[in-house]
Amino acid sequence: MGSKPKLRFKEFSDDWEEKKLGDLAIIRGRIGWKNLKQSEYTKKGPYLIAGKHIHNGVIDWKSCDHISQERYEESKEIALKNGDIIFSKDGSLGNPALIQDLKTNATINSTMMLVRFENNLVDSSYFYQILKSKYFFNLLWMLKSGSSIPHIFQRDMKNFKFPLTTINEQRKVANFLSITDEKIINLENIFILWKKYKKKIMQLIFSQELRFKDENGEDYPDWEEKRLKDIIAIKKGSQLNKSDMIIDGRYYVLNGGIEPSGYINNWNTCENTITISEGGNSCGYVKFNKEKFWCGGHCYFVDKFKINIHNLFLFQELKYLQDSIMKLRVGSGLPNIQKGDIENFKINVPIFEEQEKISNFLMDIDDKIENVDFQLKELQEFKKSLLQKMFV
Repeated sequence: MGSKPKLRFKEFSDDWEEKKLGDLAIIRGRIGWKNLKQSEYTKKGPYLIAGKHIHNGVIDWKSCDHISQERYEESKEIALKNGDIIFSKDGSLGNPALIQDLKTNATINSTMMLVRFENNLVDSSYFYQILKSKYFFNLLWMLKSGSSIPHIFQRDMKNFKFPLTTINEQRKVANFLSITDEKIINLENIFILWKKYKKKIMQLIFSQELRFKDENGEDYPDWEEKRLKDIIAIKKGSQLNKSDMIIDGRYYVLNGGIEPSGYINNWNTCENTITISEGGNSCGYVKFNKEKFWCGGHCYFVDKFKINIHNLFLFQELKYLQDSIMKLRVGSGLPNIQKGDIENFKINVPIFEEQEKISNFLMDIDDKIENVDFQLKELQEFKKSLLQKMFV
């Protein structure tokens, strides 16, 4: 018996039916190409696509590998055509892409699988959206939880069941969801551009290639090199114990603010505080904490200022120098940063007026990045909601 989705275009009323992919599509993985080695890759020639070349359904053709025409012709059964859907069957399972506007020879490597529809029963763009939905995610979850080395076999895809409606409704659903995908990709690109811009601006500012002027258009005084211990007092959070565990919805910071936690300890620090992770995988990570928090045993925090320095300027410079801070790590396994090493870490400091201008400028960029990130997450959640409501 058929069923109907919660959200659909008003001109459609037919029931949807569940179908097996194997009854509707050609499903192929790479065969042949025995002993193909990376040393055989060429600078030009047919494209060889792997999962690492796909991000959010978009193939980064510039990063793809190439093979010779002779190698390409050894496995013509997986030579790509427009309308094909490809995805990873090994390693990081899934990550599909729809082949569109293909104007040259391309194929897939041994970690990929291909689905091709050669009838007018299934729209390729529609099935691509199915592979972004709960139906495919549920299959991937079962495969990942059932094996230490997850792999998608052709039989898994032949038996894969998904909801199907008329070809006209499929196309309309796919077109609508594709518009949302394009908006997500555009926001991601804007987010990446802002991040790159922020990184470049920080390089120019903290290398002092780019300087602000005073109100009279004159240069500010030269920056002075100082050790952190001459600028701030640094404290370390205390070790945790079981009696400290509470769950009450408040905000806590451990390991430099990488992960909130339900644990607290006796170090009750202030709002707008800089933390630096002292140990573990996040060792050296710098974070600005707007809210009041408790700092755990693997976290340093700024307790007080010894000179007139802008809090946000200090954070921005330490964040810029984060890679250098991480080089202070000692020990193997679970590295840590010694308190003396972080206290003796050197930074360059301008006068307070220039600090303010720098911090305001950089925080304004951060606000723009956060705004785009918020819009992106909202749109991603909206897309998830659409997938749940537009499919049965």
